[in-house]
Amino acid sequence: MKSLFRKLSDAISTRIKGWELQNNTSAQKLATMNALNRRKNTRIRYPHIGAVADLPKVYYRGEEMIVSNVSTGGLLIIDDTELLGNAVGSVIHLELHWPDTKISAQSRVVSAQLQRRHIQFVDFNATAFVRISKMIKPGFLGSRFHRVHDNNSMLDADELWVGPTGESLLFPRQASNSHLANLTMANQTLVIEKNNRPYWQDTNQVVDRHTLGDILILLSNFPEPTTLVKNLVEKLQLHYELHDRKATGTDA
Repeated sequence: MKSLFRKLSDAISTRIKGWELQNNTSAQKLATMNALNRRKNTRIRYPHIGAVADLPKVYYRGEEMIVSNVSTGGLLIIDDTELLGNAVGSVIHLELHWPDTKISAQSRVVSAQLQRRHIQFVDFNATAFVRISKMIKPGFLGSRFHRVHDNNSMLDADELWVGPTGESLLFPRQASNSHLANLTMANQTLVIEKNNRPYWQDTNQVVDRHTLGDILILLSNFPEPTTLVKNLVEKLQLHYELHDRKATGTDA
């Protein structure tokens, strides 16, 4: 299961090569135009419930901040209490909290629009950089999903989302309350039920923590997520936290 997103990356690369042959377009030009290290392509969104999976909680002067997105270069904070003020150029000290570590990040306010504060990291910790970098691939993939509109009720599903290289998220019409959704990626289908831990359909193997974290980041980056998607994020985050409790021996 660890190679799941590597397979997706290979599939995307194959698609780009196909475009190159068909349109005689330089792959280098495509890479330059769509480089993943550009901030507009590496922002990882926070869902409605805040930090999920390996996303850090962000604190300023002991107060937890509302984060809209994060990248290796900075943050977008929703400062609805105006704790940060609106002085562009001011240097502030933020704390990024993970369950196993806390990191201080000297930062600069580079833009202030209404309640939105664009923050640039000035001296960023290497550990934090690596952790955020690992979430770029599933976050970018999630941002490429789109919802299939079924105005004529042709689908046997409450909702269907599809990704750029054949991925899909399907919410079946509820024959029972136990079956919530099927997520298919790289020819593998994850079955998500209400009362059981998510498992792979072909093997009945429970999803591992690392892959579950990637799936949470993927879903959190869906454009304009619906109530069903939001509820699914909440459900999977509970399972992610259960993995953590089992790993530390604190599970009841």
